[in-house]
Amino acid sequence: MTEIIFYTEVSDELSFLTKLAEKTLKVKRKACIATRDAAHSKMVSEYLWSHQPTQFIPHTQGNDDVTKEFTSLELRHDNDSAHLDILINLTADTPIQFSSFERLVEIVTKQTPSIEGARARFKWYRDRGYDIKVHKM
Repeated sequence: MTEIIFYTEVSDELSFLTKLAEKTLKVKRKACIATRDAAHSKMVSEYLWSHQPTQFIPHTQGNDDVTKEFTSLELRHDNDSAHLDILINLTADTPIQFSSFERLVEIVTKQTPSIEGARARFKWYRDRGYDIKVHKM
């Protein structure tokens, strides 16, 4: 069964995502980062490439068949992924394909819409018998 982890009271979603991405790469795991739409994918991608002046986080975006086998992180705004290890959800919805992954990570910011959406997703997972871990940041 998919392991579900909620990180709550996150101040900055992209900064926290960067830390998760770096940790994922460090421990040699693979992750799909679920984004809201193409524009959100582009914004997240630009942040991962430029968050530090002397560093970047290698990743692919969408259906990049040429490079996705060489990178451990992919950004997707659809329900398809080659990486079925970790799913990092940046959307407001329960990802349709989440149960195909070993782990689902939900990032919950301090903003009211993020909190309300997370509560609904938490209840949905709990009502279906998933074991959920919550880490307050």
